[in-house]
Formats: sequence, structure tokens, C-alpha cells
Amino acid sequence: MKLNRTAKLRGKMLYLGASTLLYGFGLTAQVQAQSQTREEPARSADRDTTIIEDIVVTAERRSEGLQNVPIAITAISGDTLQEAGVSSVGELVQLAPSLQFGERFGNVFIAVRGIGQAGQDIGSQSGVTVSQDGVPLLNHFMMDGTFLDVSQVAVLRGPQGTFEGRNATGGAINVYSNQPTSDFDGAIAVTAGEYDRLGVRGFFSGPLVSDRLMARVAFQKEEADGWLRNDYLGIDKNDTDLTQVRASLLGKVTDDFTVRAIFEATRDRGDAAFATVLGRARPDRPTAVEALGLPQNDLEGRVVYMNRTDQRDTKNQKSILIANWDVSPSVALTSTSGYIRHELVMTDTDNDGTTGDFSDFPYIAIRVNQFTQDLTATADLSSTTDLIVGAFYMQGESSQPLILSVPPSLIAGFVYHPVEKLDSYAVYAQLRHQLTDSLRVTVGGRYTIDEKDFEMDAQVIGANVVRTADDSWGAFTPRFVIDYVPNDNTLLYVSASRGFKSGGFNTFGDVSQPVNLFNPEFVWNYEAGLKAAFFDRALRMGVTGFYSDYTNLQQTLFRINPQTNVRYPRVENAASAGITGVELDVEAIPFRGLRLKASATWLDAQFGRFSSIDPIYPERGEQDLTGNRLPQAPTWQFGVSGQYSLPISSTLEVTARADYKWQNEIYFDLFNNPLNTQDSYGLLNASLAIGTQDQRWSLTAFIRNAFDERYVSQSVTSASDTVPARVGQLGAPSQYGVTLSHRF
Repeated sequence: MKLNRTAKLRGKMLYLGASTLLYGFGLTAQVQAQSQTREEPARSADRDTTIIEDIVVTAERRSEGLQNVPIAITAISGDTLQEAGVSSVGELVQLAPSLQFGERFGNVFIAVRGIGQAGQDIGSQSGVTVSQDGVPLLNHFMMDGTFLDVSQVAVLRGPQGTFEGRNATGGAINVYSNQPTSDFDGAIAVTAGEYDRLGVRGFFSGPLVSDRLMARVAFQKEEADGWLRNDYLGIDKNDTDLTQVRASLLGKVTDDFTVRAIFEATRDRGDAAFATVLGRARPDRPTAVEALGLPQNDLEGRVVYMNRTDQRDTKNQKSILIANWDVSPSVALTSTSGYIRHELVMTDTDNDGTTGDFSDFPYIAIRVNQFTQDLTATADLSSTTDLIVGAFYMQGESSQPLILSVPPSLIAGFVYHPVEKLDSYAVYAQLRHQLTDSLRVTVGGRYTIDEKDFEMDAQVIGANVVRTADDSWGAFTPRFVIDYVPNDNTLLYVSASRGFKSGGFNTFGDVSQPVNLFNPEFVWNYEAGLKAAFFDRALRMGVTGFYSDYTNLQQTLFRINPQTNVRYPRVENAASAGITGVELDVEAIPFRGLRLKASATWLDAQFGRFSSIDPIYPERGEQDLTGNRLPQAPTWQFGVSGQYSLPISSTLEVTARADYKWQNEIYFDLFNNPLNTQDSYGLLNASLAIGTQDQRWSLTAFIRNAFDERYVSQSVTSASDTVPARVGQLGAPSQYGVTLSHRF
């Protein structure tokens, strides 16, 4: 691991404070309704079966076995997530190939196949969509959701322009919660562990009015001390303080019409370090910490020195209404409505990550309100042809008020209040036709229109600046697939699909300049895949090869203000990019009780022709970055999981599980700076459980990051050539604990 230290020199307080502001701040798989015209593999309820069951992926009314879907997709059941200790979107990297995740400055960075997020503010959005129960999340700040009582999570790789909604140029992550049941059911689990961890989670489900009205309530509360020590203030950072409750109702109005309502509230008061100083950004220049003799972080010991508390409070409320109507045996309608309110407030935030009074954020907030409406109709036109048509609408408003204090006396030198409003409209359709018993063709497409309005109200060193802008973009994103089934256990497919990510505005930037607009990015993805089962379905494998051709790729570049000669970052349509890759998934049950799984990804992700100024090497001028590797795109990733259950009596069994994920070096910037990288590393999670064979009781001991790997999840270099530095976020250390569970 390369860990390098970061800060800013007192002599450039105002300029560096502004530069850091401008640059530094900034799951059940829903495969849309597809009718089945071929036999599905049988599913077994026997946990000790020697047959690998085919996970069913659904879109409300229609379901299809995962092996029958001509899409590169990893679907993970809720039980597997619990057994592997995966409790959030960020931890999915342990189980899903081609997925990257990191956090920095309160931002969430998700990438699939090397495609993720360009900017770090409300104006730029991720190329990977995340949705819950069919409702896509508008903003990347909202996307590290916690998995509470979920039935299934899926990672769809590659552009998903037809069904998965707007902006999915890299992929989609879909999360579905468990539905209420007609029988009484419930569970509770208590966890205790290192860092004084204590948590409880559970659910209760059952009928309220016979089988006509059912309810389910799920909850969790978890607290833990922080694993990063701020020795300057004598406090712990990166602690856990999470409370979450979800209530859902399922009503059967008639045998053909059902309505499901979901209400969820989450509050997260964990205080993560905003900016951890990691070291030098160029080898020949000291950081401000070194130059001024300030206390230096001990990254191996996870000890840092900062003079701010970095307090954080996140609130999220979701309301979702899903209505299903079977109009006839061959026609169904599904309506999904969602309203989400998200608020993140950070106070006393250390912008420079040192004990010096260089700059800080007394106040930062992210506020998002969104409403979505999706209406889908599915129809079997004949025994060989089916059709899906739908319409989608999203309305959103995002704001990001902040105060940046700078010397002298840490005055409120910059007060920004950007607001962006969105209206997005889309219609989509897909037609599938069975040419023969073994050969099927699929044609689909979506037309999307995004309309955005932007306003910035800013105070810069006492001067008021107001900027406004508006624009709209539209795009058609088709998809073509041919799939072939030579036998009941094999699927071959080829596909071509187009993706579109909306344009937007740089909501943070040099406000002395006109509002900077960037245009949409596009991708054509060409893919071929094989899904097959062998040895009476005791072995299953999938192989995917793809080439993605991106144009107008959105990236953060540096420009120079001609009046002030100050370098500042902004998102632009910088380049083209070509990504070639191969993905392999293998799952096997060699004998009863043992389940093995392995995955591998090879990526060749390179930028096309473009150039930019590197702020820490201004003497190099405009640099040609053609052929550089995309950030968050390791060449190799490997994952291995194993689980073995052994009965030790007529009622008890022992289960051992291990999950290991390895990847080689990745870059965190488009300049491929060797000091802003993460070397190859691997993470091992393991658990050992004893419980009853009917799963009513279990006691599980677990460890995460068993080898206590030191690694960086995300980092960036400061915009200073005088004291160039690297700041970011460390990965979580080794943590152990025990969980006692009871199902009743």
C-alpha cells in the first residue's frame, strides 16, 4: 500500500482553501418483466442439496431464472448477505465482480467495470444507479444504503439503458426488501464485538386481516466506537451510530390486484473523518505538515492529528407504493411510486486534515428531495412473443449549502448555496420473440429527456455572486440481443446496447466565471456471454466478454482562470475511452454441505485522446493523457468464497464460511500519479457458526479484514504545487465479534 501525507501551507491560505473547496468537496435483482417461454431449472428448499438452485430475478409480475437472463448479473440472496456479513452497498465488493467502492469528503464513489462518477458535488451524477424496491436514487450521496431485511441484491454490469433508468452507463445495483407474509414470522439478532460494538436487528411479519392485509416491521440499531484515533483532540473517528426502521403493508384488494406500501426512516450519526492526511503527492515536495513541523499522522497505527471534530448527521426517509394488477392472464400492469427525502449535515469539518488553522467547513449540508413514478405494462402477445412498455418520471431538487472559513481568523470567506432542479421523462419498450425453440431475439429501447435548472447564490470574501443556468438533453438508448439455448443447461447470447448519462452543471467551481455546462456521455457496449450448468447442476459457470466504447466521457479536468491565474477543477466532456474485459463466475457443490464460489475479472480500461493540467505539476503544462488508465479500474480482480455445513448431532450443525477478494493496483486520478494509487491487496472475511438445523437458533463468531490490511478506499491530490499533498479515506481495519440469532 502506498500511503502519502497531505496538508496546505500557511502562506497560501486563501488560495488553497478555495482550491480544496472546488476540488475536494465536491440489490434483489430487478430484471424488468420478461416472459418465460423456456423451462426454468427447478429450485430446491433443501439447504443441503447437491443441486445449485437458480435464483429467480423478478420485475414485480414476471420472474425468470438467473441462468435464463442474457445479462451480466450477480444476484445475491438476503441469506447469503447475512452469512457473508455484507451489510451495505459499500461491502458488496466482497461478493460481486467488477465492482469498486470508496468514500472521500462525504462522497460515495461506486464504479462498475471502471465507470463511476466524474465530479464530487450535486451537479454531477454517478454512472452506476442504485435503486430500492424499484425506486432509483437521484444522488450519489444517498447510495451507500444499509441492507435491512432484504430478500435479494443484484449487480447488473454494463449499460442498462432500457429498464434500469437514467444514467446507468456503467451498471446498476438493485435492492429489494422482504415482503409481508401471510404466516406469523419473526427474528431477532444481537451482535457484540470489537470497538465496543453493540447492535440489534430483527423483523416481525404476519397477517392483520386474514390473507388480505399483511404487515412487516424491520429494525436495526447499531453503535460502535471509532477505529481511527484523533490524538490531537483525544476522540475516536469513523464510529458507528445507526438507527433504521422499515414498515410495510401488503394488501390484496382482489385476487388480481395487490398494493404494497413501504415506509422507511434511517438516521446515521457516525462521525467519519472528512479529510485524512495520507502523505506527499509528489516525491520532491514536502506537505504543509512537514514544512511547518506539525504532528504527522501514524497511518499504520491509525492515529491522526486534526483540530476539528468532523460531526455528521444523516437523515433519510422513504415512502414507496407498488400496485400490481393482473388485467388478464396475459396482461399485467405495475405502478411504482416513490418519495425520498435525504439530508446530510456536517459541522466543524476539518478541510485540511491537520492541526493548523488553514481552512475548515463550519457548515456543509446535502439536501435531496425526489419523487419518481414508473408505470409498466407486460403482455404475452402470443406463445412466442412478449412485450413490455412503460413510462418513467423523476422530479428532484438537490442543494448543497456550505461555509468555508479561511484565514485571517478563519472568517467565512466563501458561502455557497447551489441548487439544482431536475425533471426527467422517459418511455421504454422491449419486444422478445422466439424464432425457434432454442433461438430468441430481443429488441428494446428507451427515450429519455432530462431538464435541469441551476442557481448559485454565493458570497465570496463579502461580494455577492449569483449565477443561473438551465438546459435539457435527450437520448435514445436501444438494446439488441440474440440468445441461444442448445440444451436445458446452457445459454449463449450476444448483445449490443447504448447507455446515456445526462449532462449538467458544475455546481461548485470558480464563481467569477460563467456557469460551466457539460454534455451527456454515451457508450455502446458489445457483449457475448455463456451461462452453463454441469454434473446435474452441481457446477455452474458464466463467462462474459465485452467491449465498451465511451464518447464524451465526463471527467474532472483542471483549467486556469485567465484573470487570476488560479487553477480550478471542473467536469468536462474530456475524452473517449475504450474498456475491454472478461468476467468469469463459477459456483460448485462438490459434495453435500460444501458450497464454493469464485469470480475473476480482467479489465483493460484506457482513455482516448485528451489532455489536462495537473495542478501539482504546473511546470509540465497541458499533459497528454491518451492511453492512461481509468480511475477505479484494476486490471485484475479475484474473489473466492467457501461455506461448509456439518451436522454434529440430530439437531445441531456447524457452519464455516470465508470470503476473500483480491485486486491489483488502482489509480485514483486520471493522471495516473504513482503516489495517488492503492497497491494490490486482498481482504478476508470469515465466520464460524453453531446452530440448530431448523435455523431457529445460531451463535456466530466473525472477523472482517482478518489480515488487518492497511489500504486506502479513495484519495485525491490537493491543487497546490508548493506543498502538494494527498488526502482521502482509509479502509476499515480488522474487526471481530459474535452474533446470537433467534427465529420464531
